[in-house]
Amino acid sequence: MKKILIVLGTVGAFTDVALAQSNVTLYGLVDLSYQHLSSGDSSPLAGQSLNRLADGSAFGPGSRWGLRVQEDLGNGLKANVVLESGFAGDTGVSANGGRLFGRQAFISLASATLGEIRLGRQYAFHDEVTVLNNPYGNSLVTNPAAVANTFATGSIPLFIDAPRIDNTVQYISPTFYGLRLQAMVAAGEGLVDRYQGLKGTFANGPLNLALSYEQSKARVATPGVGAAGDAVNKIWEVGGNYDFGRFKLLGGYQNGKDLTTGSAGIITAPATSGGIGTQIATLTLPGLAGPATRLKAYTVGALMPVGAGTVALNYTRTKFENAAGSNRTLGRIGLVGTYSLSKLTTVYTGIGVSNGDLKDFINEKRVFQLGLRKTF
Repeated sequence: MKKILIVLGTVGAFTDVALAQSNVTLYGLVDLSYQHLSSGDSSPLAGQSLNRLADGSAFGPGSRWGLRVQEDLGNGLKANVVLESGFAGDTGVSANGGRLFGRQAFISLASATLGEIRLGRQYAFHDEVTVLNNPYGNSLVTNPAAVANTFATGSIPLFIDAPRIDNTVQYISPTFYGLRLQAMVAAGEGLVDRYQGLKGTFANGPLNLALSYEQSKARVATPGVGAAGDAVNKIWEVGGNYDFGRFKLLGGYQNGKDLTTGSAGIITAPATSGGIGTQIATLTLPGLAGPATRLKAYTVGALMPVGAGTVALNYTRTKFENAAGSNRTLGRIGLVGTYSLSKLTTVYTGIGVSNGDLKDFINEKRVFQLGLRKTF
């Protein structure tokens, strides 16, 4: 008994020291919604409808919990850790392929004058830019990155969004007159593509703008796209918003060239292929001979505060092209309303309707959702 007490006392002492030196924050979000989906007549569900209770990850950021750790090292230098775990709120199972901290896992050193270096699993730059395009920051049916599922071949992306990349080194500059620059690389391991990206943001009062460019160096050849060592999945995106007070305008544009799911890069299919992305996407589209190798997408929207809630409307449109120049289109209009029960609890409802050449081939041709979100 004495030995047990000694061990417990020693652990407690070390814990007290660690807490005294570091600021540790536990945070999280649980998001669940009832959804009614109506599929297209040519989809695998053949025009049928589906009622389900789903985690917020179906059309947004998804449930998660995480830890933020910050230690002040003096002279304007801080050491930071972010560990974030995703899970499905409707079933309780781990998300992100079962990873313990599949959403984020990085350590960093940050200087007030020199900037920050981050090492680990981090967000891709195009995902951060897309946050500015959407009234609700990559969530709900207004999310430009919410995919349309065909089940037969995978999910069709409107805006390509492989949110996270493993084994990255990122530099974030200090902010100068509202301007901040970021650069990130991932050398790749095994057959995973090498990744590199650049991003710039500008924030000045009601105006927020961002521009990013990313590409991967293929480790394996991709028929019709390039040989091993060629640059593939070249994606650049611009986005922003302006808050007029009574309402906010939002918009963005994404352009992708030399796209491929055959190389383990930004777009992966399936997710278990070991790629640096996490989106189970397809570029094999109904009515298009040969996979799409190019994408052009835009989104425009507006958000208006109404009492303790908001109302938002947006439209996203994507054109996919193959190597021969043939194309197919897919669009979605979304209308969402939210109401805040408190600073941390929100109820919401939304409707999304798809159009374009591919609308009848997807399972989410029409979407209704009614949900509850709680942060802590």
